[in-house]
Amino acid sequence: MAAPDRRTVMVHGLVGLARDAWWAASAPTSFYRMLQATSAPRLARACTAAAASIVLACAALALAFVRATHSDGFLLAWGFLSAVALPLLAMLLLLGGLVMVRPAALDLRAWEISAWAWVPSGVLAVSLAPAALVAPVPAVVLGLLAWPFWHVALIASGVSAFAAQRRAVAVGLYLVAVFLVPGLLLAVSYAVMSGMAGA
Repeated sequence: MAAPDRRTVMVHGLVGLARDAWWAASAPTSFYRMLQATSAPRLARACTAAAASIVLACAALALAFVRATHSDGFLLAWGFLSAVALPLLAMLLLLGGLVMVRPAALDLRAWEISAWAWVPSGVLAVSLAPAALVAPVPAVVLGLLAWPFWHVALIASGVSAFAAQRRAVAVGLYLVAVFLVPGLLLAVSYAVMSGMAGA
């Protein structure tokens, strides 16, 4: 029997990754139970799913931007957003996993949980792309409102699967590290830049 060619393997891998991402986003409890049954974390797979989801989210934002501004620079906007978002994702993944390792007594699973929690951004991007064509601003607002709740729900489900008794502390620290601290830094940066512009 002939071995499958590289393209077939790649397509099979992408389909499997998309299936896992949808499973994580739509049924996190059963998905994390499946992860719990595996012998070792699959961190590379989770990070790939997170990165792909962010790239899809950037594509949806770029589409909304060009539709709202009547521009034709979709690829430029998509490339710029992805170039900014992917390093930011790496930093938030590192930080998010780090704050959950000790309180939840997790190892690499902390980063695996953190990575899979980013897949709702890709699901929302695909779901809202048609709306972004006709109503770009409401589509972006809806996505930005829905995403944090979905993201945190996946974090809570993941921690519950591996360390249920320490869920509150781990999720609380995650919220502070990934949402509160970056939000405060952005607010302070904006205030400083506004003050410098007004001076």
